[in-house]
Amino acid sequence: MKLRPLSSLFLAGTIAGVVSATTWIVLDHDRWMEKRVKVIVPGQLVRGAWQGPGPLRRIVEREKIRTVVTLTAINSTDRKFTGQEQVLRERGVRWMIIPMRGSRATPEQMALAADLLADPEAQPVFFHCVAGHHRTSLAHAAYLIRHAGYTADQAWKEISTLPWSRPDSVVDRNDRFLIEEFARMQSSLIPSRERGVWEMGNGSWSQAADPPVHPADRGGLAGPGGLDRLESGDAQLRGDPSRAALPIRADVPGRAGPGSS
Repeated sequence: MKLRPLSSLFLAGTIAGVVSATTWIVLDHDRWMEKRVKVIVPGQLVRGAWQGPGPLRRIVEREKIRTVVTLTAINSTDRKFTGQEQVLRERGVRWMIIPMRGSRATPEQMALAADLLADPEAQPVFFHCVAGHHRTSLAHAAYLIRHAGYTADQAWKEISTLPWSRPDSVVDRNDRFLIEEFARMQSSLIPSRERGVWEMGNGSWSQAADPPVHPADRGGLAGPGGLDRLESGDAQLRGDPSRAALPIRADVPGRAGPGSS
């Protein structure tokens, strides 16, 4: 039986509308969906991925966030940076950045992050990287080891059971190695907040002397007060082929991105 012309047009329009709506939902995901958000210690610590402005406002208001700790290097012109900056300035939230790179962190950065998370003057704290996976878990584990009395095995068990974790993947196994190394040496680490942390409040590194500059940063140095030395979030996701099989976000079933952070 042949469909009448009007019926055919109606069916084609309906299908096109459904496809268009589905595409809008996928593309607009960052604007309304909270990504990998988990309360670690009620009233004190919340972890997650980089949020769109709308979700970030909700998290700040709901959890009464006083400080955001960003665990990634990112350029000050990146849309993620500018979107987050606007929200945090509007809400009067302190913003600190520890420029961890490539889904990894140094033991000193892990200790510094742990100490920031444990600071009662900063809490409640929302801490995150780009995808809310590796760097966020390294900071989470460092906090558990340094301030909650966990062993490396106990900290690993805590983060490896998160829904988006892939304990058998190469990059997650590297996380475990870094956590074990941190546990072995963390008692000897006394990081200074005067180095290695950028704070939005004063628009500069914590002291006049610049922190050590990574070779990849030298091309875009914009002066002591800028973050233009730092690579874009999207570049970080593309930068390491070993992360190619990992999903960017676990809250979009069936979707996989170019990497995870």
